[in-house]
Amino acid sequence: MLARLAEADRRSRAQESLVPATMVKEEDWQGLAFVLDGVKVISAMNEIRELLPYPESVTRVPGTKSWMLGLANIRGELLPIVDLQQFIGGGAVMVNDQSRVLVIRNRGASTGLLVSSVLGMRHLPVSKQIADAHFDGSLGRYVYDVFGLDDGVWPVFSMAALANDEHFMAAAS
Repeated sequence: MLARLAEADRRSRAQESLVPATMVKEEDWQGLAFVLDGVKVISAMNEIRELLPYPESVTRVPGTKSWMLGLANIRGELLPIVDLQQFIGGGAVMVNDQSRVLVIRNRGASTGLLVSSVLGMRHLPVSKQIADAHFDGSLGRYVYDVFGLDDGVWPVFSMAALANDEHFMAAAS
C-alpha cells in the first residue's frame, strides 16, 4: 500500500510542471460574494460552512420575528433559516432560482442565511484593501473591511459579528 502511495506521489510531482500556474497569489484574500439588499458584499470563505438552495420545506416557528423564516430539515439536522436581508432592515428576499442559503456555524450551532443571489468565489488582492474604511448604513455594524476594485467597492461582511449580535440571537418576538 505504501509503495502505491509513493508511486502516486512521484507521478503527481512529475506532472506538476505541466499544470498552469493559477492566477491566485498567496497575498490574495478569498471570499464568497453575494448580494444583500442590492449591495454586492463578500464574506471570508472560512466563515461559511456550506451553500444550499432554498429548502423545499421551511416550517414557520410561532412567536418569532418576521426575519426568522423557520426551520428546515437538512440531512436530518434542523437548520434555522433567517432572511438576512430582512434582518438588516431591507425588504424580504423573494425566493427564486438564484436564492441561496449560506450556512454559518457559531457556538456549535448552524444557521442558514437566505440571500437573493450568490456571485461566486472571489480572490481580492490585499493591496486593494481600503485602510480605515467606514461603511455606513445597516450593513456598517457587520462590515470590518472594504476592498476597492475596478468594478466597485466590496464591503467584507463578518458572519462572526452577525452571529454574535444580540439582536440576531433574539429571534423571538
